[in-house]
Amino acid sequence: MRVSMPADGPEVPTTLAGWLRDLSEEALTRLLTLRPDLATPPPPDFDVLAARLEIRVSVTRALERLDTFTLEVCEALTLLASPTSVRELSRFCGAGDVSLPLETLRERALVWGDDTALRLVGMVHDLVGDRPLGLGRPLRACLGGHRHTHLARLATAVGLDPQRDRGGAGRASLVDELTAALCEQERVQTLAEECTPRARQILDRLTVGPALGHTSDAGRLLAAPDARTPVEELLARGLLIGVDEETVELPREVGLALRADRPAGTLHPVPPPLTGQYVDLEQVDGTAALAADTLIRLVTTLLEAWGATPLSPLRTGGLSVRDFRATAKLLDVTEPVAAVVVETAYAAGLVDNTPGTEVQIMPTTAYDRWCVDTRAMRWATLVEAWLRSAQVPGLVGERDDKGRQIAALSHEVRRPSASELRRLVLDAFAAAPAGLAPTRDSVRALLEWRIPRRGGPLLDRMVDWIFTEADLLGITGRGALSAAGRVLTRGDGTDGVGRHELAAALEPMLPEPVSELLVQADLTAVAPGPLVPELAAELTQMADVESSGAATVFRFSETSLRRALDAGRTAEDIREFLVRLARTGVPQTLEYLVDDVARRHGRLRVGPAASYLRCDDTAVLSEVVASRRTQALGLRRVAPTVVISSMPMPKLLEGLRAAGFSPVGEGPDGRVVLSRPEVHRTPGRPRPSNAEMTGSRYEQLRGVVLMIRRGDESSRATRAAAAAIGSVVDGMVRSAPMILLTLQSAVRAGRRVLVGHVDQQGKSSEHIVRPLVVDGGWVTAWDERNRTTRRFTLHRVTGVLDVEDVLPGSGLGGFDWSYEAGVADGLAGTDAGTDAGGTADPRPVPGRKASVPGQKAQDALETLEPEDVPDLP
Repeated sequence: MRVSMPADGPEVPTTLAGWLRDLSEEALTRLLTLRPDLATPPPPDFDVLAARLEIRVSVTRALERLDTFTLEVCEALTLLASPTSVRELSRFCGAGDVSLPLETLRERALVWGDDTALRLVGMVHDLVGDRPLGLGRPLRACLGGHRHTHLARLATAVGLDPQRDRGGAGRASLVDELTAALCEQERVQTLAEECTPRARQILDRLTVGPALGHTSDAGRLLAAPDARTPVEELLARGLLIGVDEETVELPREVGLALRADRPAGTLHPVPPPLTGQYVDLEQVDGTAALAADTLIRLVTTLLEAWGATPLSPLRTGGLSVRDFRATAKLLDVTEPVAAVVVETAYAAGLVDNTPGTEVQIMPTTAYDRWCVDTRAMRWATLVEAWLRSAQVPGLVGERDDKGRQIAALSHEVRRPSASELRRLVLDAFAAAPAGLAPTRDSVRALLEWRIPRRGGPLLDRMVDWIFTEADLLGITGRGALSAAGRVLTRGDGTDGVGRHELAAALEPMLPEPVSELLVQADLTAVAPGPLVPELAAELTQMADVESSGAATVFRFSETSLRRALDAGRTAEDIREFLVRLARTGVPQTLEYLVDDVARRHGRLRVGPAASYLRCDDTAVLSEVVASRRTQALGLRRVAPTVVISSMPMPKLLEGLRAAGFSPVGEGPDGRVVLSRPEVHRTPGRPRPSNAEMTGSRYEQLRGVVLMIRRGDESSRATRAAAAAIGSVVDGMVRSAPMILLTLQSAVRAGRRVLVGHVDQQGKSSEHIVRPLVVDGGWVTAWDERNRTTRRFTLHRVTGVLDVEDVLPGSGLGGFDWSYEAGVADGLAGTDAGTDAGGTADPRPVPGRKASVPGQKAQDALETLEPEDVPDLP
């Protein structure tokens, strides 16, 4: 769902909070849906919401979900003056259409303002970095570590007079003139044409980006006639700047001049195409339907076994290696496939741990409800749970950071981004034409375009795992998206698809259930399709599944028939059931087997003594006592027709059956006790469907929007009332989000602020400083009064107030500081051990470079010499 954002209005808002106030309810709800972290906890008013839009973590998450073209447009906005217009942005991007990226950025409140005054959220500038669109840093930043003599050589190379009197601001004025000269496209083109072809090749490559290069000639700044290598030629003409001994950089001004009428460079508005082979759609749906039916059978087999014999998890959680291998053997599949079945059943809420201290893994009560659903609905429940699950079955069996094996159903298989990555891969399938089975490499290339800021080895492996899991679950067939899978991909990631829609899409793909068998003389029966659930449940009591697929093969044996007799069936019941289902009649061999097993069944009676065994046929009893297979049962004959044992009755029954006999239990009154296997269940945790979750979340976010509006109206009314009665307020920002926003804005603009601070002893103080860096819970600021840096603990800042800067921009202390707002890493005057709010030692330290406020030490500080600064105090 797309919501149009206001672009024009009678009163154009000049602040982000004002722009947010003008948004409609749908637009604000859409914003909170796309960036849910903004709503936790609900912000009290639009000022706080605007402050949260500047938080680094929140902006990082928003940028990670942008495609390549949108990010390129976002980077282009960092290069343009703020505010800018859509027309100017389109011209900068090569006259391309930027309406869709702008709509995406506005929806996420990364860009705000109307079409004539677009503004980028300040934190985006910090996260994009100082080299957007493959361009280098501005010339001023590149020249921060160069001496005055180096600047004079560059000035001569570009046609400037380095000896001209520039007053007290000589160095800054010279840097400004160099910047203006290299902004002239004709001058830069002339300098480039003077270079050799090899130097031009290097220049062209750096112009495309990235603008950094590594060479051993980076520190060789010679005059143009003395240059011998291509890099020396470019350095001598100021087209490249050496930033350290082994790195050169193409200044931003040079890059823009060389790009001419395409200053943004080569953009990528179109995603890469998907490639692969075309598959017949009937084969796709048929293969997917078979996989869906197999998945349902595997889940049913697994949970029936765990319901009869629950498993004990590891102390750290999850299945033991032995139990997991036994599960794979039970299902007759490989361990990776078993992991998918187990994790999908857990995600669907069909299996869980029992509460309490004696924890076991067993089916939930939801499994019984799942069993009575149609096959299509059962499949929809499993697939929907898989799509939203954070479990990654592919991690089962691998080693964690400590070398321990990752167990199924453990916390180590969870990855918060798994659900989103599954959605992205399925969206890539949906982008392919119907019947196209895309290759994994082409899907990876598409994902690299759609989420370029996310990647790594886990993403590459997740693509492989999702391909495999989609085939196993019936979402794809022969590598192409099935009709049911295409329904699953509907929506934009926030709108859910209901289970009934998924089931309705799969239903036509599944074969009709059958109610007949082909019973053969080799004691097997073939179901030519999926059996009606009631018949399938009854048949599995008297026969074992031998193989499955499009048709299922069942095998009758003494053990399987005895299982039916133990459950209360009689020989007549079994024969009647087979006659009703057998299309070609019941073979004589099967009738003989049923009669023989039924004749021997129940002749032996076992009761509690500890337990006794009686039989009217003394010969049978003698055979039991004399058999070597019953010697471990501790049998002792006390009468011709009675044998006693020290074992409890269930153990004795189990031992006799293992020895090949067919006993039945007997109660104290002499009646037959039919033993049915105990079924274990645990209460299931509610897991709403995607559609239910989406609807509930949407209503919650609408409620948050209404709460923000009411709170904003209340806070504005309070301020208006205070102003009307002449209440005196100090004007300082007091709330934590607004303090952070104000400090970050001051860093970017180079403004001075009044900072209220409380130290560790509880003593409050106020300082007028110029913030340089806000990071890691600290505020690093330049104190102009003491001419040194201060560090404040962010959570101890009690208030911030913007101060009008009445001092001139230069001439601090008689020295022409080349001040650049927003960068202060590694300041020489900053002592890492200084207490919060304390002052670093301003005295010069031997061997340490001079402190220049607002510049990075590694490329902005220089060794000061008398020829550079003659009036240094």
